[in-house]
Amino acid sequence: MYRWIKVFQLSKTISKINFSFLNFRYKLKERPDTYFIVLTCFVLSIIGVFYYYYFQMLGQLYDGLFELGLGALFCRLALFAVAMILSVASAFLLINIFCFSKDIEHLLLFPVRPCDIFTSKYITVILFCYGIEILLLLPVCIIQTQYMGDISAIITYISAAAILPHIVVFPLAVLVTICLKIAMLLKRMKTMLVVSGILVYFAGGVLGVLLSNGQIGAERGSYIRFYPGLKLFCIILPAVFIGGYYYLSNLVIGKKYAIYDKEGRIRLKAMKYNSSSKLRSYFKKEYQTFFRNPAYVINGLFGIFITPFLLPLSFQSSATAYAVPFALAVIVLTSAINVVASSSFSREGASFWITKIIPYSLKKQAFVKALFSTSISIMGIIINCLIFKVYFNYGFIQIGIISFVGILFAALWNLIGVFIDMKRPKLEWTNETEAIKQNVNVVLSILLCIAISIGYFFAAAKMLQNGIAARGIITFLLCSVCILILLVCKGIASHQE
Repeated sequence: MYRWIKVFQLSKTISKINFSFLNFRYKLKERPDTYFIVLTCFVLSIIGVFYYYYFQMLGQLYDGLFELGLGALFCRLALFAVAMILSVASAFLLINIFCFSKDIEHLLLFPVRPCDIFTSKYITVILFCYGIEILLLLPVCIIQTQYMGDISAIITYISAAAILPHIVVFPLAVLVTICLKIAMLLKRMKTMLVVSGILVYFAGGVLGVLLSNGQIGAERGSYIRFYPGLKLFCIILPAVFIGGYYYLSNLVIGKKYAIYDKEGRIRLKAMKYNSSSKLRSYFKKEYQTFFRNPAYVINGLFGIFITPFLLPLSFQSSATAYAVPFALAVIVLTSAINVVASSSFSREGASFWITKIIPYSLKKQAFVKALFSTSISIMGIIINCLIFKVYFNYGFIQIGIISFVGILFAALWNLIGVFIDMKRPKLEWTNETEAIKQNVNVVLSILLCIAISIGYFFAAAKMLQNGIAARGIITFLLCSVCILILLVCKGIASHQE
């Protein structure tokens, strides 16, 4: 019993290390100031708006399925969608918590077994998945209970929610544990092996679905039902899975675990230096600083490369005339969730003083940082355009318009993020992830960009109600975005160093 108490205490500590969002728990102990109250109310209002539209979307989905006589399919679709989201989120979290977090090497100095540390990390991932699952499944449960008028639906969702994160995480945990053991034996390639194992797992799942041609789903559908005995079993089974994480780690990792750095030798050789322009040199410096730090890559690129896959596949465009505004709405919203630009100066940290002594003004550095973060955002736009071309069969002219307007919006969001972080950068941090995860500028930038996006959505909806064609809407977007870009550029240029 003492060992399990120690494991859960470790899980609590690891959760605080990896999920200390804006030091929120410390601010709750202090007397709240006006800035904290206003920011909290603004964040809660934005969350409330999104939750309201999420409820409406689920209600329309249930009505559509019920009219087609497929009301029973609503629960399975919801659980399948949540499972897909949990799979992606848990994969990123496992990579972050095992490959990029530096707490294992410090925890090994204490009198704890490696299996205790591994089990604590897996429990942390499970708790994170439970949090996401509650936010996603609670509206689904409320809607189905309201329509069916049967309280038994609540028990069904509770039993499904209890077991679903373990079904998603346990296979990934087995792969990650085996890959880490192999990396320890090889004394290298820890991150590469873990990422490769997860990619092989996802590729195998997709390949299995394609080869089955729907036959496996039809066979399983006949006996996957939430019987009373199965509901009780699903509630009890998580305790069995937690024990499974412990014995899995103990069996695979063993009593000793060590982390090895890359083996390298110092080679004395002549270095060749090539002269280049200040713009090119500073852009190269931004590129190397960002991509050489795994913490920046895993946190900065998550929203850019994952949200384009999640949002477009959740919609179906029925009106061909307004296909371009529909795609622009998706790209504008996804590109607004960007943490690269809004943490550009904060990532300098203790070396921020260098930016003030190099022969390149702070204003020009800000524009180069915005250019770099915009180039990162363009990667997400390209992925989005590929999805619209392959999945929605958009034409090349439509893709060209979407790309051009989307890049303008991405430039605007990145300029806003750089401008906010330029005014008050977070330079005091001990861990690289704090520059992103615990940065108020990141939250302010995302909220401001989302608020502007919502304003554009309402304006476009009003223009659609008045019968304005899609060409007129796109012209309005181009003109207004260019004006906003010029205003933000003027604000950056007027910054007093």
